[in-house]
Amino acid sequence: MSTTSSDQKLTRSQLRSRIDRLPRMQMAHLPTPLEEMPRLSAELGGPRILVKREDMTGLAYGGNKARHYEFEMPHIRDEGYDTVINIMDYHSNNARMTAAAANKTDLRYILVLKNAAHRKIQGNLLIDKLLGAELHLLDQFQSETADEYAAKLKQQLEAEGAKPYLVQEHLFPRIVGMVGFVEAGLELLDQVEELGLQNVHIVGVAGRSLCGLILAARNLGVDWRFTGVQVTYDPPLDQYIFDHDQDIRDLLDLPVTFTKDDLPVLTQYVGEGYGIMTPEVAEAIHMAARTDAIICDPNYTGTVMAALIDQVRQGNLGEDETVIFLHTGGLPAVFTYAEQLAEFSERG
Repeated sequence: MSTTSSDQKLTRSQLRSRIDRLPRMQMAHLPTPLEEMPRLSAELGGPRILVKREDMTGLAYGGNKARHYEFEMPHIRDEGYDTVINIMDYHSNNARMTAAAANKTDLRYILVLKNAAHRKIQGNLLIDKLLGAELHLLDQFQSETADEYAAKLKQQLEAEGAKPYLVQEHLFPRIVGMVGFVEAGLELLDQVEELGLQNVHIVGVAGRSLCGLILAARNLGVDWRFTGVQVTYDPPLDQYIFDHDQDIRDLLDLPVTFTKDDLPVLTQYVGEGYGIMTPEVAEAIHMAARTDAIICDPNYTGTVMAALIDQVRQGNLGEDETVIFLHTGGLPAVFTYAEQLAEFSERG
């Protein structure tokens, strides 16, 4: 990891004060636990493994995005918007948690779901309905022009006198997740110190949450290592995170930001693409569940767990390291893949 000179370091109170400048509404159950996974470590014959339980944030089945929305929803409300329009895939965790956060903030929520027509109502899609999201279920053909579909919805709402916020048109949603996880980095540092952990190596989805932890580490001068795991080909990681390194630095007035060198990314575990579960991911889901009763989802945390297991088996995560698996949630998605997971269980 890049070093941070002493004159650039922030104290914990200085870093927290930068976060506290932003409007906020409490939604997440914090702090989330940092939990040992001793049986997985023993099963793999590898390093000490712990899990940071962002699946326990409590907002509509939990997940990392509860931290995001504590900042994003007040921002939307304070800008005078009364409606949120979001474009996501049919099994999206983001879609589900945005619905919950919109309810908490008394914002109307319109959800354009790609590849959703004629799907069984289960998993995240079921929760979307329970939360009262106004659903537009697009078929495969319509999904190719989902942006245009949502833009027309926005125009219609504006003509009716509403003030809609189309998430994909704004910068703030692209960086706010990093804000929440700068604070998570402060929280995690307290837990790491309390447990006396050394040689910390954090493994998670190559995304905004991990970047927020990197920002905390770099600005506090903490020598944690990070490995990101790519879970989708779209959007490209440059567009998704790396192009926003200066945006987040400016928003929080930070001495330093992250670089690509801070986040090595493993790209070989995606398989055919987002939402298509590989056999390795199915194995990882079962192994985490049957050792330490940690449930992973088939899209995000299952892919990260598959990468972690494989990296231990290859000897790329050393015995002297303390590996922290960042569990970002996504639990309702497990039920969307019920048949595939049950079939794997029977074969196993």
